[in-house]
Amino acid sequence: MNIIHFLEKIPFLELELLEKIALPYLICLYLIDVFCTYRLYKRFNEPVWPSFIPFFNWKILFEKCWNLRAFKEHLIIEICGLALPFICEALKGKELIVLILSIVDLIVACLGLKHAYEIGVFTLKSFGYETKKYLWSIFIFDLVLVLAVKGKYQGNLSHGH
Repeated sequence: MNIIHFLEKIPFLELELLEKIALPYLICLYLIDVFCTYRLYKRFNEPVWPSFIPFFNWKILFEKCWNLRAFKEHLIIEICGLALPFICEALKGKELIVLILSIVDLIVACLGLKHAYEIGVFTLKSFGYETKKYLWSIFIFDLVLVLAVKGKYQGNLSHGH
């Protein structure tokens, strides 16, 4: 299999994986997000209703630990990351377009990882955690939220980002 065939298969592999485990996985992530953001919103003396809206529930967390521009960028990245595999599936017969969209999907995934890493680092710092010790948690962002719920908020330490 050459690189072109591999790139063409990525969105379809994502869809196959989503078909098998999507609902239980997404429900689990949603419940963790709601629990953690609800507790954090209460700690920040913010209205708690946004904690029940997927993706939007990170708004206050981004504002308190990083910035709102980054929240908007991350929201766009998340939406693109969710939409691109479905667009590729719809265009399955158009190989060149699917290849280009597959490359875009990889770029979006890399940007998503970069953003997740940065917000993870800033969130851990904002709640007094040594990022080297808890670096593993950044790769499962909901663990960062769990740590934040247990930590004491020390302010936005994103250093001007």
